[in-house]
Amino acid sequence: MTLGTASDTQARAGFGSHVKLERMAAQAIRDEDFLAAFKYADRRCRIGASAAHCLVLRAEANWRLKRMEAAMADLAEALLIDPSDLAANRRMLAWATDDRRQAAAANLIGRDSNPVILRAAIEELRRAGDRHWTACSVFDNHVTGWVAWTTPTTIEVSLAVENGTLTNTLEPNSFHPLAGMEVQATAFLVRRPPSRTPQTLILACDGEIVQVRRLAPNLSAPPGIRTGARRSAAQRSEITAPTVIVPVYRDVQATLDCFDSLIKARASAERQSFRILAVDDATPEPELQRHLKELAAAGTIDCLVNEINLGFVGAINRALETIPAGDIVLLNSDTVVPPGFVERLADAAHSAPDIGTVTPLSNNGDIFSFPTPNDLNPMQSYESIVDIDRVASIANAGDVTDVPSGIGFCLYIKRDCLAAIGGLSDNFERGYLEDVDLCLRARAKGFRNVCASSVYVGHHGSKSFRSEKRSLVLRNLDILDQRFPDYRRECRAFEAADPLRPARARLDRTLSWSSESSVLILGNRRNVAAVAEERASHLRERGERAILLLRERNVVHLKAADGSSPQTVQLSFDTEAAIAEAADIMTRLHPARVEIIEPNPLPELVALMRRLGLPINPWVTSGDLGKAIIELADETPFFAPGKAARAFAKVCWPNRKIVLKDWPTLPLTLLQVRGERQSLAIVPSAPSPASFRLIRRLAQHLGRREPSTSIIIAGTTTDDDRLMSHANVFVTGAVTAGEIGDVIAPHRPGWLLTDFEEPTFGHPLIETARHATIPVAYRDWSAGSVKPRKQDLAIPADADDRDLVDAVIEWIERSGA
Repeated sequence: MTLGTASDTQARAGFGSHVKLERMAAQAIRDEDFLAAFKYADRRCRIGASAAHCLVLRAEANWRLKRMEAAMADLAEALLIDPSDLAANRRMLAWATDDRRQAAAANLIGRDSNPVILRAAIEELRRAGDRHWTACSVFDNHVTGWVAWTTPTTIEVSLAVENGTLTNTLEPNSFHPLAGMEVQATAFLVRRPPSRTPQTLILACDGEIVQVRRLAPNLSAPPGIRTGARRSAAQRSEITAPTVIVPVYRDVQATLDCFDSLIKARASAERQSFRILAVDDATPEPELQRHLKELAAAGTIDCLVNEINLGFVGAINRALETIPAGDIVLLNSDTVVPPGFVERLADAAHSAPDIGTVTPLSNNGDIFSFPTPNDLNPMQSYESIVDIDRVASIANAGDVTDVPSGIGFCLYIKRDCLAAIGGLSDNFERGYLEDVDLCLRARAKGFRNVCASSVYVGHHGSKSFRSEKRSLVLRNLDILDQRFPDYRRECRAFEAADPLRPARARLDRTLSWSSESSVLILGNRRNVAAVAEERASHLRERGERAILLLRERNVVHLKAADGSSPQTVQLSFDTEAAIAEAADIMTRLHPARVEIIEPNPLPELVALMRRLGLPINPWVTSGDLGKAIIELADETPFFAPGKAARAFAKVCWPNRKIVLKDWPTLPLTLLQVRGERQSLAIVPSAPSPASFRLIRRLAQHLGRREPSTSIIIAGTTTDDDRLMSHANVFVTGAVTAGEIGDVIAPHRPGWLLTDFEEPTFGHPLIETARHATIPVAYRDWSAGSVKPRKQDLAIPADADDRDLVDAVIEWIERSGA
């Protein structure tokens, strides 16, 4: 039996199609062909952005193949992508043996409609000490749902409306599908009167609140918050001082740090001060309540207290109702702000009459993140935040960049913009994307959203909602897509163009860099980036600071391997001024030496390093070293990352000193399989026309001589679909060195072929594959000086494709006999 299902199906499948792969994996599971299900689901997870359901498909296949650890890892990843995914949570509840069962059960409550699943989830949570569970669906005219509880009492349901509160009592229903010996349950339906303002649904049991749900208005949207202001040209001195609104819920220390930084910023204000308004959104932390009361009693801040938790939207909108004039700053309670931040945000906001919102740079602000965008950069200390902000205020003074929308971790909103659009929308679940919706509504009214890159604010991120964040984002993203269907496409275009890159680069270049000595690693973004990054990881493990210099055409991108600065600085060498600037930047890196990983580095860069007197260590990572390396002084040794590289280098450059520096290699443990249904695993270093031609020839010949042996390619090729038109070939999609074993093990590999193209040394994929515990075939670049293992096949380096294919097939036939 060959790997997978019928060959005609494979020929017509279209393996580049995400939907087809998902359907084929699902069908294979129904057919109980779990190996085929794994290969289809695994490829789907590797050839594009993985949705949660794709990982669930692979988890199911892994579980049925008795690969429990891999299955649980897939479920964990699926729940990171979408914590509310029903299929992932159902399996986690059924398969897990630890506290992940409780998290899955909590995610299923309110989302699952299967009574059997819900009873299992309730029982899991009841054992953990929970006493109440509920779910509801909100419609324009009513709210319907169910509630379950453990105490022998009734449930009170109330709906707070414009002119009062409607209250009803729910009796337990012993015939409800969720009722049992230990649990009472009932369904409910609450009629909603028409309202232009939000309503609040509250369920309580013995005075204890079970659930609070804020309901969006079921008539037309409430009128905007008006002050009579339109795009005013009034002098700044005539404008009411801004108000900084900080909704507070959890995390005592982060919140206190936030208010401490706010108070310092206000005390140091050079021009107009600002008001601080905290909203205690029914925080469950007594210490936080006490601190807010003390600050308010001392007159340091103003504070609104919500008796019940209204969520981010309800808290902000309640605060907005109390502020009749002046600009607004929405600020998360897990931020740390620098002195002068409000003044500079205000300067940016009022630099043009059509600007509506302003967002600063941050360590954690998606497109506003510094130094790396759309990444969680490390949260700095207060002193470091102040220092970064001080440099930003100089390096990017007056800089304003248009953005699709702002973000509410720190969002400055002009009063005339707020007057035009009103407050935050009540249609969103608490916590995420309502700020984006506000910015997009502002833009629809003719206002611009901008970034003030002269301001930097520290942001922990997700302190209030923690693991709930992803689920809330996904749910609210569906609502945002309905309102603004082009927004996501616009964001992708913005990220590709990266208009904020110059501002980040100016800041990055102006900041003080580490005074620690560093090792400069010359690589190439396209060809040997993986090898360069592998070398950087080796140095970091040894305690050395590594700076990657990755060439892309004639531009060199600097990237500190530890995530510190520099990250966005670029070097060019097209003018004398650019070379002089590159020399200054090099000196600031405090280089102890240079390691050249790229076989053909930029000659101007190597010349500059020689002029600076830096020790240069070229590594033999390829069979062809460029002129800039060959012309280094004769006494410059070449470094070899392994014995094969050293032997190869001695033949190619006999007059050079070759120094062996074995690089660490990841282990690749694969069980030796016997009998039929073995596969030949192929691990190429990178897609290339040469490897494609060789693999296609090998597939054709192997199919004729050993039809029961399939080929599994761990990686990508120049045309995956065309190769997989051969019934005996399957391509997994991109893999990393640490994944190879997990990816190919289900395919029962009996042999492995790698390192069969051009000489490539130090590549993590190749080096890991070369050390697999099953027989390995490879081209022998050492010309016989490195003795192969007993079961391995060392193919002469000068063998053509025909000879290599014949040698591999004969090797398979001999070892399989």
